[in-house]
Amino acid sequence: MGDEFGVGLQPYLQIPSPLRSTTIRHTLHFIFSKGYSLSIEQMIERNDHQKGREVEVSGCIEVRSLGESNIPSFWGNSLQPGRIQVEIASDNEELTAATRFERTDKQVITIKTPFALDWWNQEGRAPHVTINITVFAPFCGCIDDLVLKVTSLDVLLDASLNIYSVDTTVITTASGNVHVPLPRREIDQQSPPPILKSRRIFIDTISGNITGWLPLHHMLRLQSASGNISVELDLESTYWNSAVHANLSVETISGNIDIRTRYTFYAQIGSRIAKKEPPARDYVVELTSVSGSIEAQVVMASRGIFRSEAGDLRLELLPFLLGSRDDGVSHLETSTTSGRTTVFMLEPLYGNAPVADDAASIMACFELANTIHSPSSNLAGLRSSHRSTSGSIMVSYPQSWIGKFSAETWGKLSITGPSVTITRSNTGGPTAVEGLNGEGTSFIRMHNNSGDLAFHVGEP
Repeated sequence: MGDEFGVGLQPYLQIPSPLRSTTIRHTLHFIFSKGYSLSIEQMIERNDHQKGREVEVSGCIEVRSLGESNIPSFWGNSLQPGRIQVEIASDNEELTAATRFERTDKQVITIKTPFALDWWNQEGRAPHVTINITVFAPFCGCIDDLVLKVTSLDVLLDASLNIYSVDTTVITTASGNVHVPLPRREIDQQSPPPILKSRRIFIDTISGNITGWLPLHHMLRLQSASGNISVELDLESTYWNSAVHANLSVETISGNIDIRTRYTFYAQIGSRIAKKEPPARDYVVELTSVSGSIEAQVVMASRGIFRSEAGDLRLELLPFLLGSRDDGVSHLETSTTSGRTTVFMLEPLYGNAPVADDAASIMACFELANTIHSPSSNLAGLRSSHRSTSGSIMVSYPQSWIGKFSAETWGKLSITGPSVTITRSNTGGPTAVEGLNGEGTSFIRMHNNSGDLAFHVGEP
């Protein structure tokens, strides 16, 4: 009996008790000024306990402004102090201690958590550590580069944010979400949006979502594998290095894409006239997904590309014709395999953008409103291609569009418009037509293997 009793207790006696919870806090100071960069990285580190229990990590990195100032340090050379608060917490002091904090440089911070541990409980809750990082940047502070690379933390740009990351802002996450708060209503002094003046902004996730309010200065690139991207764009850039070009690139594999420009477009599709005129720049837009749907209200100038293999395309486009461009031609492409395509185009705007990203453009970008004419008399010089394998295509262009078109499909074909003229038609095999609307240099090629195709020119 005694031996049996002892054997029965043995497994219990070999399981150690959980250690008490603990929290470690760090406060660091850094320089947030022109000529400096700031890099924060959180990672999962492989170790010798690969057969132990995998460590779960959660938390957030938040960037907010500290104090207020009426004069942006962007225009000065004074050193602006900032600080970082790091909090590492766990229910087990061994796990908290295993999370390593390194400062390899005054402006470079790395936090490493072990991939797995020899954990006391093999069937209950997994070991878990919470990491919260708060970056307090000086109000209107200026820095060359801001880099935030995290594995499992969310990234939040606070509504109070007002910083100038002069050249590049990079945010990457594996499973964490990236969020920037939306203005509550129309922008005013009571509800200003976060201000992030950065010539180039790159945000990349694997499964995390990218949501909120983001500025389009010179380059905005958003990428996610399976996460959704839902963003409101701010086009009102007076950033001196963004007076000429505005490049928007959004890409997912399975995630959906939703891009809005609510201060340029009305909430409901139906009006051909823009709600508000955007700054005159060369807007280059590329939105692509493998299986996700794409819904967008965007301004395009020299090029607009929209592709999804299995997802639907629902697009509201404002063409901006730039008289300063040498060839005067804009290119639009939509392409799907099985997804449906809906394109609604507004009456175009015409303007003369600055010709170079140089100091002379600083003043020019403040005078863009005087160079815009709304709307242009004719939408000419637009080369469009709308293609699908089996999804339906519905394209609606404004009456100002003038040029030639061709359409071909094995499905149903509809061509409408008060000034549309059919110049050639063929019903033997796939239905194919050619025609024109007025006399102009625009051209549309529409092709669908088996889906229906509808093309309309004029009022909705």
